[in-house]
Amino acid sequence: MISGSVHHSSDPASDLAFPFGLGRSGLHELAEARYGDFPALTGLALAALRDAGRGGACLWVIQKTLAAEHGRPCGGGLGHAGVNPGQLLLVEARTRMDALRAVEEGARATDLAAVVAELDDMDFTAARRLVLASQASRTPVILLFPHTRSGATAAQGRWRVSSRHSQPDTADLRAPGRPAWRVELEKSRLQPGEAGRIFDLEFRDEAPCLRLASGLAARPSAPQPRRVTPFRPHAWKPRWQQAG
Repeated sequence: MISGSVHHSSDPASDLAFPFGLGRSGLHELAEARYGDFPALTGLALAALRDAGRGGACLWVIQKTLAAEHGRPCGGGLGHAGVNPGQLLLVEARTRMDALRAVEEGARATDLAAVVAELDDMDFTAARRLVLASQASRTPVILLFPHTRSGATAAQGRWRVSSRHSQPDTADLRAPGRPAWRVELEKSRLQPGEAGRIFDLEFRDEAPCLRLASGLAARPSAPQPRRVTPFRPHAWKPRWQQAG
C-alpha cells in the first residue's frame, strides 16, 4: 500500500486507497501533461505494476507510430525498475485497431499480471469494451496516451503525468536523486471527489516503491523527447510478436 492518507468514499465498491486501483484492478489511463512526458508515463506504469505485485507475465502492446517516436521498453530500464524483462510479452501493432484487438485479448486473459498499451487515442466504446473485459477476468489494464488525449472515458481513472526534479541525495549531493513525478487525477469514476487532486511521487528501491513525497522542487522538469537506444538482441531477447 502506498503511504499517505486519502479520503475514502462511503461506497464500499470505491473504497480504495491511493492510487485507486492503478495496476491492481480495472482500466486506467496515463496521459502526458505535455509533449515529451511519455517516458514519465512508462516509469510510472512500471512502478505501479511493481507495487501491485501480481504474479505472471505482463502483456505490453505498442502502437507502431508511438514505438517509432518514443522507442520501446529496454531490458536494462526494466531491471532498474524492478521488473523482470523475461516476464514482459511485447506486441507491436501496425494500427490502432490492431493494438486495441491485442489489448482486448489480453484483458480477457485470466493468467496475465496486467496489460499495458501505448495508444495514440481511443473512443468511449473501445474503452467500455476493455472495462468489461478487465472486470470479467480481473486483469488490470493501463493505457498510455500522448498529451492530446482528452474527452470522456469509461476508464476508472485518467492520470495526467509529468516528470519532476528529484530531491538531492542527502548522502552524496553529486549523485542523481530518485525518479519523481507530478501526477494529477484528471478523472475518477471510483473516487470522483479526488478528481483534480495533484500528487507528488518519487521512486524508492524498497517496497512500496511509489511514495507520496513532500518538498520536491517547485518547478517541473522540462519534457524531452526520448532518445532511442539501439536495440541489442544479445543483451535482451524478449518474446516479440508482430500484430496486424
